[in-house]
Amino acid sequence: MTKALDFKYIVTDDPFFEGKISDYSKKIKAKVLGLEELQSIATESQGKIAKVVFYLSHLELESKHKEIHNFLKHAPSVMSSFIVRAPIDYTGYMALAIEEDLFFTNVPEDAPLIFLIKALVNAFTSLQMVVDKFELQKRINVSTNEISKLTRIGISLANEKDFTKLLRDILNSAREISNSDSGSLYLVEKDEKGNPRNLRFKISALDINSDEFILPINKKSIAGYVAFTGKQLNIPDLYELSGSEEYKFNSDFDKMSNYHSKSMLVVPMKDHHDEVVGVIQLINRKKNFQTKLTLEDMKSDSVLEYDKYSEELVMAVAGQAAVAIQNNNLVHDIETLFEGFVTASVSAIESRDPTTSGHSFRVAQYTVGLAESVNAIQVGRFKDIHFNTSQIKEIRYASLLHDFGKVGVREKVLVKAKKLEEYELELIKWRFQFILKDVEAKLYQKKIEYLKKHGNNGFAEFDKSIQLEYALEKDKLQEMVRVIIDSNEPTILEAGNSNFLEEISKLSYQTTEGNQLNLLHPKEFGFLSIRKGSLDFEERREIESHVEHTFQFLSKIPWTKELKMVPAIAHGHHEKLNGSGYPRGLSAVEIPVQAKMMAIADIFDALTDQDRPYKKAVPLERAFDILKMEVRDQHIDGDLLDIFIESKSYEKILHRKLEA
Repeated sequence: MTKALDFKYIVTDDPFFEGKISDYSKKIKAKVLGLEELQSIATESQGKIAKVVFYLSHLELESKHKEIHNFLKHAPSVMSSFIVRAPIDYTGYMALAIEEDLFFTNVPEDAPLIFLIKALVNAFTSLQMVVDKFELQKRINVSTNEISKLTRIGISLANEKDFTKLLRDILNSAREISNSDSGSLYLVEKDEKGNPRNLRFKISALDINSDEFILPINKKSIAGYVAFTGKQLNIPDLYELSGSEEYKFNSDFDKMSNYHSKSMLVVPMKDHHDEVVGVIQLINRKKNFQTKLTLEDMKSDSVLEYDKYSEELVMAVAGQAAVAIQNNNLVHDIETLFEGFVTASVSAIESRDPTTSGHSFRVAQYTVGLAESVNAIQVGRFKDIHFNTSQIKEIRYASLLHDFGKVGVREKVLVKAKKLEEYELELIKWRFQFILKDVEAKLYQKKIEYLKKHGNNGFAEFDKSIQLEYALEKDKLQEMVRVIIDSNEPTILEAGNSNFLEEISKLSYQTTEGNQLNLLHPKEFGFLSIRKGSLDFEERREIESHVEHTFQFLSKIPWTKELKMVPAIAHGHHEKLNGSGYPRGLSAVEIPVQAKMMAIADIFDALTDQDRPYKKAVPLERAFDILKMEVRDQHIDGDLLDIFIESKSYEKILHRKLEA
């Protein structure tokens, strides 16, 4: 399979840019262009999506923004982002013609090269996320439309869901309408490419113990001939064939079953594409369908030839049979397609956060296991609750798709391991290092002034005092950096660190040039002050919004009657019995029992899953203790938790996970 071309460009006004990033070119993998080459992007990408990062000085941007805006306006396939070579606090872009949401970040002229490289990589990653989101939505829409169409076809044709019974009904109907004493039914099997592979014997009208067997689809056997040519065969007497026919009659069946096959009508079952899906083989037409033929009768005139009218009647039945068989195949194909769609969708979402890989699949297994355990309960609150096969499937799909709404959550929030991004922490470290260097410069200036004023007289003692002063300042700054680094971890913020952080946030430093430099910016202090975890209030709200996104997505799927509760079940998996959950704050009686079960499975997997950047996996007993605390806080259902623990249905999944 040919890999799609990736059109990536960096448009810059820096004439030395390519030389600067030469050591990182393999990591960035983008073509560097000047502003004057902007029009070549649309030509090269030929209407395919191109990802363009503009790296421009703020002066160049301000002078050329209208030209750039005009280009983007007429190039809808260009996805763009802007990195401005300007101070961190530069906001001049807000007055330009270019939309504000296209601006990714500012990178100061004197910032270390690694900051620029990371900004470029992150900008392209952000653009790729947008592209992936569009592509995923496109695939979802296509798959949803296909599922909707196939489901409607399946419902309109489906009469008999038991496939074995369906085949027997087809054969019996054909025999009855043609007054046939016996008969057989064969189905065409296809290879992976959809081409006919062989003919499989499925059932016989005679009550004989015969295993399924296969025939090649060719002209050598009677059934194979009909499957190969798509034409019916009407044979008056099988034992009087001339021998010039391309097919041959195999009399072994007669010998084994003490039967005598005489007249035979073999018709193809064709679907709406005029493709043969099977063969109906009818034997020994008789005057009355209810008449029982003896072996002697079969050899006499009691067996009639199949006339033209009989052929037409059987062909009509064969047409209906093909529709019925195709209906069954369509239902199976729909289930396979939807299963693949669900699996692909879940895999696509979980691939955005590898640390939670497999979570949705395990939650589905845990929830289904709990539902099956509830089915076995004979006493207590749940003795009257029983989930049938369709409802179990409904629970499984809801569990698999319960986090699908994370497609609408920004990846930087979804995978945020610490309170500050890595580049933000590096910027703080760089700021403190700058301050330390500035302190050192001030102290050197003191030495120079002393020497000018006093010469070497007493300089040794003065130098020691300067060194002591430097050491004290260095220790103080290093202690601040240590507290900042510790506070950046997603663990519970200690009170001492919290107070110290607040003190640091109030401090500023006056540089040798007379500028006031805040040790911590308000935004940095805000993130570092997060009491627990790595997300601030707005980020947590964004994460929590995935439940509503999930519900909106699932509600757009035309679920069948048996699966109509999938959106509602998934919608309630973060609700709590005391009404403090989200997104709707439902009370205990308003939460579906299936969602209550999923909530337990969701928390259990989050606790016992592999170590993650923001938490450690906990032992099984500790996980149960935490879940029992959730019961005491009226968050989850205690009776369901007892069933979950006592049934030990989780053990198989845990063992498989450990073996993997």
